[in-house]
Amino acid sequence: MTLRALIIHADDNVANLIGPGSKGESVECTIEGQSATRLVTLVDDVPANHKIAPVDLRAGDPIIKYGRNIGRASCDIRQGEHVHVHNIESNRGRGDLKGAGA
Repeated sequence: MTLRALIIHADDNVANLIGPGSKGESVECTIEGQSATRLVTLVDDVPANHKIAPVDLRAGDPIIKYGRNIGRASCDIRQGEHVHVHNIESNRGRGDLKGAGA
């Protein structure tokens, strides 16, 4: 069975998994409003509704969700990997970053 994930904005480099996923499962990533999809294999167990990387990300890359920069990769993140607090640094609550998320 192929799982589904939604890329909310065309500029996003993360996708939200719909339901939970297990390492090795295939995920069809759909970009909101577009017919194109991307097939990704999970490299981690991922809790329901968490973010995954539909593409490889490098340490320091911005994490884009909702078309907005929500943080940066704190390490390299492989395609299909769970994207969460263990591998991103959030912009939220950062008073030292001009224009960062609230």
